[in-house]
Amino acid sequence: MTATLAKENAPIASAHSSASVENILLILDGEPPSKAAIPVACKLAETYAATLHVTYVGERRLEAREIACNLGFSTEQRHGAVFDDVSGDALGRVSKMTAQLSRPLIVMSTQTGRPAADKDRFASITESVVATRPERMVLLTPDPSPQPWVLSRILLAHDGTPTSTPATCPAAELAQLSGAEVIALHVAARGHERPREPGSLQAPRYLDQPQHEWPAWAEEFMNRVLASGASPTAIQFQLAVTSGRPGSEIAELARERLVNLVVMAWHGHWDHQTCATRVVIQASGCPVLLVYSAEN
Repeated sequence: MTATLAKENAPIASAHSSASVENILLILDGEPPSKAAIPVACKLAETYAATLHVTYVGERRLEAREIACNLGFSTEQRHGAVFDDVSGDALGRVSKMTAQLSRPLIVMSTQTGRPAADKDRFASITESVVATRPERMVLLTPDPSPQPWVLSRILLAHDGTPTSTPATCPAAELAQLSGAEVIALHVAARGHERPREPGSLQAPRYLDQPQHEWPAWAEEFMNRVLASGASPTAIQFQLAVTSGRPGSEIAELARERLVNLVVMAWHGHWDHQTCATRVVIQASGCPVLLVYSAEN
């Protein structure tokens, strides 16, 4: 069951006076599945007014001047992009570029590298990069019939706990920069699974009786979600609450609402197929921005 509060123009602002992302690091191996990340990286570079860096991690050796021609960039997409020529193994190249760049955002396909034997896992290079727990990265599952990627609707996943809060400012900032609508989704835990983390905001127990507990809870939730230190900018904001398995619920709402980007905090857990983060990336039908947040 999903309950939704009416849309309103709520003040959302970034915590930074300038964009918090200065460089987009696009990782490609030269194969078609990895190329699906090109339009997303280009659009994000444009949105953030960031520099697009392309790092090639394929097995066949390519010089920097060859990368643009061999990886499927259009003339427009090449403009302003930097095709980095770094040495070392794939993970070493990514680590080197991440360390060198100021405020980087990694963008890559889940199918970058050698395909995994386990269908529930991602390709080798993707798994290796995620294992380093970068501060921010966008992952996307290749679409067999891709459409031009636009950013008009963002889904912010928030479970009411303090460790999920770091995803709020990145979502709000992107909404400001792109003019996108934000849907904040809280997946309420059931019964004994209700969050125990100090400072957590518990959702009402009765999702079908919003007239009793919803108004006060929604106001408190929105106060937390919209807290920022910059001058406010009005954007469309919507709050939805559902109960069930977090990964499945987030992915389902993303598909139902035709969301272009899911933004969520994650804690570095990546070791089983039912991991909520992995489920969202595999099943939401859109790119997912992961914001690393260590558990307390």
